[in-house]
Amino acid sequence: MRMPFACLFSAFSLLAVTPGYAQVSSVDADRLDMEIAWQAQVQMPKVGRGIVSSHLWIDSTLNRKYAVVELTGGRTLRVSAEEADHRGAAIGIEEAKKQVGERAARLLGKNDGFEVVEITIPQIRLVFVTSDGLVQTFDAETGAMLWSNPCGLATAPAHPGAVSSAGVSVIHGRNLYLLDWNSGKQLMNKELSYGSSVALAVCNQLAYVTDFRGRLQAYGLGETLKPWSSQIIGRAVGRPVALADQSYCAIASTDGYVYTLNAGQNPGIWTRYETNSSISGSLAAGNHAFYAGTGDGLLTKISVADRLGGLDWEYPAGETITRPALVVGKRVVAATESGAIHCIDDETGFSIWSKQGMRIEQPIATAGGNFLCSTFSGEIYAFDAETGTVVGRTSPSNIKSAVKNQINDRLYVVGHNGRLQCLRTRGAVLPTMIGPVVVGEDAPAESAPVAEQPATTAPAANPFNFGGEAASTAPAATPFGGTPAANPFGNSNPFGATEAAPAETGAADGAGGMGNPFGSGEMSNPFGGANPF
Repeated sequence: MRMPFACLFSAFSLLAVTPGYAQVSSVDADRLDMEIAWQAQVQMPKVGRGIVSSHLWIDSTLNRKYAVVELTGGRTLRVSAEEADHRGAAIGIEEAKKQVGERAARLLGKNDGFEVVEITIPQIRLVFVTSDGLVQTFDAETGAMLWSNPCGLATAPAHPGAVSSAGVSVIHGRNLYLLDWNSGKQLMNKELSYGSSVALAVCNQLAYVTDFRGRLQAYGLGETLKPWSSQIIGRAVGRPVALADQSYCAIASTDGYVYTLNAGQNPGIWTRYETNSSISGSLAAGNHAFYAGTGDGLLTKISVADRLGGLDWEYPAGETITRPALVVGKRVVAATESGAIHCIDDETGFSIWSKQGMRIEQPIATAGGNFLCSTFSGEIYAFDAETGTVVGRTSPSNIKSAVKNQINDRLYVVGHNGRLQCLRTRGAVLPTMIGPVVVGEDAPAESAPVAEQPATTAPAANPFNFGGEAASTAPAATPFGGTPAANPFGNSNPFGATEAAPAETGAADGAGGMGNPFGSGEMSNPFGGANPF
């Protein structure tokens, strides 16, 4: 029997076109040695850029307890202490241990030969800000939407948001909003002094806002703050970033400067570092340092261990770096404009491996001992972290954006239609925390990961130093309280002189309202010459 041509064409189309709701199929997930953990939906605006920023935030006030049994063959049984009983109350960890033990006994046909382990992991929130000012927050481990709330009129433009212990901060139109973590309720709605805002950098209760002229102002998030302003050279570019412990945040400018800003009641510029060429959207944070890629192909690690802003190392990638690097343990992964990928030792700045001609757009996550990177055509590559060998690759898919993840071993991607997917290593039902993880408001950034993982959830060879030694420490005189990271200059001061005392960074300068973070003396200015402040 002959099939009509229209039917043949329709059948072929169904086979050839990947549905928009399945941007990463189960077959593609298998190619990465991963599985789809959950799917959800992000509400996308009808017009505009869509998602303008995405963030992962560890809720230090809420930990989850699980009773876990690891069976042979890689199978894991788990029961949450938050599961509800017949009355709707949480069963608690002891009942969870009892239930998971009973399940294991039924499967094995005996009451011994297994161990019930109690595991604690923090709640991780996944936050999206869309161009119409809508903020949507999901549980990063289950995909459940926690809350969704708009900021102002949908017709006003929204800029990339920021997250901190104070809440979710968003600049929408010419107003600065602060949303509560638990409910999404607006805690603050403050009109900015200048309407032409460009970037928002946040350290805990302190927000720094820049405009198109490079004017920098500080605002208190739920706290009263006396006026403070300064000036950066050029205008802010890319998305500002903050350290894991929120002690410092950083802004990059079009003129090739990286400004680090401190937290606390007294706002101010902590350091200013000048690169040799322009910076685009390549600013990253990790291991108590900031990383900036430049137009002349250098990836620079900038330390904040002292007031002079030590340069730890410069890595010559040879091509422009336009996207943020991924910092995981002792590895830094960066992609160049042409799509080459480089893996760098974070302690020395030397190359571990590099691959050319891969069309990599950005490194986005790590899982199962692999680095996961997106390409310009919507593919996802998995590179072995030790050798750089390609161990998996998906087909081109309908990926709008991927969430950069330096917190755990999950991959989060969003399709053009807003379909949100979470992928995990096959069988890894509980996340492995990468660290540094802040488990309380006063916990140091070098705290060990809070999640005690079963032996089978981590790869045998761990190139990321998960749960191992802290990334870096600094001397007691510094805000980090330990020894600084390896300094190629041989002392804490890369300029060879005694470290200058921090300048006063309180109220605005009476002459022009521009605070001078380096003081008035020439020796206080590590850059020499005329003082731009």
